[in-house]
Amino acid sequence: MMKIVIILTTMIVFWQASPIAFAQVFESPVTEEGDLPLDTLVRKSEWWLGVQGSAFYAMNYGTLSEQVIGGTAPDQPGFVVKPQGGYGYGIGGGIAFEFRPIHSALGFLVTSGVDWRWAKAETQVPISSDIYAFNALFESQSSVLYASSAISAKVQLGVTGMFVLAGVTYDVPLKTLDSYVWQNEKWEGEPVSNEPGAPQTSIKFNTQKKFESRLGLQIGFGHDFQAGFFGYKGQLVTPYIVIQGATPMVTAPTTWSNISARLGFIWRGGL
Repeated sequence: MMKIVIILTTMIVFWQASPIAFAQVFESPVTEEGDLPLDTLVRKSEWWLGVQGSAFYAMNYGTLSEQVIGGTAPDQPGFVVKPQGGYGYGIGGGIAFEFRPIHSALGFLVTSGVDWRWAKAETQVPISSDIYAFNALFESQSSVLYASSAISAKVQLGVTGMFVLAGVTYDVPLKTLDSYVWQNEKWEGEPVSNEPGAPQTSIKFNTQKKFESRLGLQIGFGHDFQAGFFGYKGQLVTPYIVIQGATPMVTAPTTWSNISARLGFIWRGGL
């Protein structure tokens, strides 16, 4: 009987002491006084460094001017097509750096990295050009590597990790990976011909586009989630979404640009 009493007493003492024991092993990141909700974002550091990745979808607007044929056939002058609008998408990644005083709702976020961007534009009205285009629509495609950077003001909303951000972006083209135009013949009920640009054929032409550096704006929102290993070093995990617009991608001889929605993810640790 005495043995059972001793065991029960030991278990009760351990149960009462266990919150203190676990609090010591899993050191709490709380640095502010007062009773706070369990989902309160409590930061231990002012300086944060980590990595970021994102993907975007873009709607293009404006007009491209593309030289399709010139010098590819004897005595055949080049002709220009003007694809319009279109869409694009891409992915990117790099580093992220943030400064925010512990007791402040306002901080500053800097991101820098490399983007792969693909874009497309199309003509809407079929055209003809001698024997080289019977009834053709033209589809312009390109893929480019950009060095991308952004600096934003970031304002926390309430005690949780929800925030809004707004800032400026700057992109520099590093390399044009692909730039070409597809000539797609559109015929109805016509026999296939052996002539260049024949019905029911598609022809690919390499082209050149001069992509420009871009200065832009972004606005969006996201949420910081507290993370860490045993409380020794606070970490933040952040999904976010921003709307971005910038100066044109191509300006000569015509202007072509886009507006994009970017979904991203940041992981960073306190310094």
